[in-house]
Amino acid sequence: MTMTVYQRTRGARRAGPVVLCPGAPEEQQMMARGIIRRMLVQFHREWTALRESESGEAWITTANALLDRYSHQLYDIVCDTEAIVGEDLAVEIRCLSADMIKTTNILIMIGCEEECRERGDTLAKEALRHAERCLVKLAGRREREEETR
Repeated sequence: MTMTVYQRTRGARRAGPVVLCPGAPEEQQMMARGIIRRMLVQFHREWTALRESESGEAWITTANALLDRYSHQLYDIVCDTEAIVGEDLAVEIRCLSADMIKTTNILIMIGCEEECRERGDTLAKEALRHAERCLVKLAGRREREEETR
């Protein structure tokens, strides 16, 4: 039986919420959004590199591992930081994670390589869009903080 990366490491998941940094909630939110943003950008970079370098069976295996890994990492970090980042962002990232899982489970398993590439490209673009939103929200928060000083 084939196991996903997540299934093999499921026992290693954190048991509770993560403490990002001591300090004010605003600092914690900035750090959490920054972490999520970096993960989204890194997924986009890795997907783009994969798209340009692999083909055939090697591509399918690597795409499966990449989507599986990022879908679970994003889901885990959002679960750990939901109280910090807010429900709206948490829901958006969970939906992106679910789309990654769906792509992995359906398209790759039935061998629709080209459709999987197209859907993966869409997911990578969506990841960048969410990363931009994180950046915009961080910038807006900083501006409000400077105005109140």
